[in-house]
Amino acid sequence: MGSTLAHGQVFAGYRIERLLGVGGMGEVYLAHDRDLPRFVALKLLSHAMAGDPDVRARFQREADTVARLAHPNIVAIHARGEHEGRLWIAMEYIDGTDVAAVVRNGPIPPEQSVRIITETARALDHAHAGGILHRDVKPANILLARGPQQRVLLADFGIAKALDESVGLTRTGDVYASLQYAAPEQFDAGSPVDHRTDVYALGGTLYHMLTGDHPYPGSNSAQLINAHLHLPPPVPSRRNPALPPGFDAVIARALAKDPRQRFGSCGELAAAAANALSGRPIPHPMAFTPGPSAPPVPKRRRRGLFVAAMLGIVLVLGGAATTVVLVLHNSSSKQHEQQAAEEAREASRKFACDFGRAMMTYDYKDLDSYKKSLDDGAAGDLQAQFDTTWSALRGAMVQSQVSSRASAAECYFKSGDATRAEITGLLTQTLHNITTGANPQTKQVPVTLTVEYLDGRWQCTKLDTPQPPN
Repeated sequence: MGSTLAHGQVFAGYRIERLLGVGGMGEVYLAHDRDLPRFVALKLLSHAMAGDPDVRARFQREADTVARLAHPNIVAIHARGEHEGRLWIAMEYIDGTDVAAVVRNGPIPPEQSVRIITETARALDHAHAGGILHRDVKPANILLARGPQQRVLLADFGIAKALDESVGLTRTGDVYASLQYAAPEQFDAGSPVDHRTDVYALGGTLYHMLTGDHPYPGSNSAQLINAHLHLPPPVPSRRNPALPPGFDAVIARALAKDPRQRFGSCGELAAAAANALSGRPIPHPMAFTPGPSAPPVPKRRRRGLFVAAMLGIVLVLGGAATTVVLVLHNSSSKQHEQQAAEEAREASRKFACDFGRAMMTYDYKDLDSYKKSLDDGAAGDLQAQFDTTWSALRGAMVQSQVSSRASAAECYFKSGDATRAEITGLLTQTLHNITTGANPQTKQVPVTLTVEYLDGRWQCTKLDTPQPPN
């Protein structure tokens, strides 16, 4: 079977009408339902992704997740399965457009923007009540059906996660588009992610609709990450002076860096936007009561989790291009120390880049050299973890028969001083399976590195990565 299905072709019982779209994950077709007289949107995983277990799991998880979240503002899933080696999902077909297509023509009127946000908020609050975090709220995932009432539906739960999982921004498809609306905590492997991450993204989407512009400027991932972490929330009235002034306060609260300062739910954000539209005062956010958190990791599991985390960095396949993005915040405020601080930051920046590359560059046939590079850059608890887990890690790497190479890194600090710095990064590597001869594949992994100046040189003393889901 060819890579693109033709009109009239039957796939898994569905008769193809036409191709609706193509993306990094695969294709979406308009097809006739195999059981009922209706159209469906038939989503197929691409041949290139079919052998990637992570991508397959994410694809299947989307169907299972949405099936649990039946709601009038969420695109419904009818069925899923596998046919001729390709995973597929049959979902509700929405005859219409999406918010991203509409906003390309300029700002959306405030009345329509608030209605769209309100409907989307209902879908998100319903998902959150069911224990699911969307993690990729953006204009392209908000669909607008044709018709006098124009239904609003939330789509693409492909990277959704349970709220009790510790997750970072690991999607490898439309990374740039997602980064436009990603919350600061998604770039820090050590920060908890909860429903307020979706509040942030919904606020960024509202800003885009009201102004016609993305929340933050940036031509690459590093600039966008730095903006989300450090720049103040944008002011919509400066981009669109015709807006009611109350929207400035709504966006400022929705895009607060600290999740505790945001609205307590997406519904609260939508209510505040409605108040801004009518000129009523913006209510203070309700106090946030954290939901049940994941239980603490037993000590006996920590060694296994560290091995799993390292394997997530050195072995797991799937993704796009090799980069390391680290974010800087200058904590020094004394003018006379500026030059010395700059020199220290540059030295630790260079070390962080070098150590990040060292962690992601190895040949499974020469792991002694790899271990030496880790030993040269690690100290303290991290060195002890490497020593304790090396035997298991080495065995897994030899068994995989995979080699890795890292490219040049762009590095920025999150925080620190002349002796200690904490660095958040998106580590990506290109991996080659020499035995199978398969095409090189990549994987982005968010990490937080703690580096310290010890015995006259910089060394890494702590490595945090998202905990593998149970």
